[in-house]
Amino acid sequence: PAVASAQINSGPDNSGSATPGITNGGGQTSIGKPERVKVKDVQPTMVDLSWKAPEGDAEVAGYNIYYNGDEIASTKKNRFTIEGLSPGTTYTYTIRAFGVGDELSPPSKEVSVTTSSLDATDPAVASAQINSGPDNSGSATPGITNGGGQTSI
Repeated sequence: PAVASAQINSGPDNSGSATPGITNGGGQTSIGKPERVKVKDVQPTMVDLSWKAPEGDAEVAGYNIYYNGDEIASTKKNRFTIEGLSPGTTYTYTIRAFGVGDELSPPSKEVSVTTSSLDATDPAVASAQINSGPDNSGSATPGITNGGGQTSI
């Protein structure tokens, strides 16, 4: 059981001209797993994943995205943005391709990502400050500070 079996499909004429392929028992070529799953962007509440389509002749209809083994989304593209996440939290994802006949690929390698923190001391998080002006008149101008107390334009 630990060794996968392969079958050579000889075609309808049994001429000995064979096309190698791994079959799923029903004579259909199996779908390979998605490769090179990468994190393209990380924000406090979202993650953008991308991956390479499986190699082989099997037609891929789309991809399922899994978090901790549970399917959370499907897409036809090999990129997906997951939103509504918690800041400063680690998430682990896998991707499985599916074919037109609902066959599923093996899961991709896991990719783990930690969303950015909303901590004000985190340099990845911009801070906003209202500058009251030199006369402290209460007339305020909003601005983004660059950490040195100066307003950036």
